[in-house]
Amino acid sequence: MSQDNKGLGENSGKGHDDDVVLEIATPNGVFRGSFDKNDKVEKVIKEAVKDRDLAEGDAFELYYGDVHLEPVNRPLVSFGLQKGKYKLTLVATGSGV
Repeated sequence: MSQDNKGLGENSGKGHDDDVVLEIATPNGVFRGSFDKNDKVEKVIKEAVKDRDLAEGDAFELYYGDVHLEPVNRPLVSFGLQKGKYKLTLVATGSGV
């Protein structure tokens, strides 16, 4: 029942106090994932794109309501996403083909 032995990855030594649980609507369904509040938006986009089998070469933008989470090199916490659950939207902006 405990997840204490899960600490072998990159979050080793951290508590789960900084976890941001995201539910992201994508063109290929919903992505659910847990991230550290200090993870960058680009990491979230990359993981959602990979998980939902989206075209990795395409451009995507992440939104929290009407707020465009840009620039993508900012951490989640800088947009007010701290401990808790949030619903976001991943929008494909095209590759300019």
